[in-house]
Amino acid sequence: MNDHVHVMVEPTGDPGLHQILHSWKSFTANNLQRRHNRRGRVWQDEYFDRVIRHEAEYRQKRDYILGNPYKRWPEITGYAWAWAIGLDGLKD
Repeated sequence: MNDHVHVMVEPTGDPGLHQILHSWKSFTANNLQRRHNRRGRVWQDEYFDRVIRHEAEYRQKRDYILGNPYKRWPEITGYAWAWAIGLDGLKD
């Protein structure tokens, strides 16, 4: 998406979710600022997290995330940045 990101991740131990998100935001913000010769804020401070409790909820959230770009841009036929790894560890 051009204005937000959806990610499903299962942090196990250290680093925790907060540290993972800080690292992603820091890396991407610095990279974007260097590439486009810009300064200033890229990301909002907050994020929205949710615990996925069972396989049906996992599949529903995964399908929502994978379908999100097509809702935004219905004319596209493929979106390289949307992919998933299934519960079995294989790429869907």
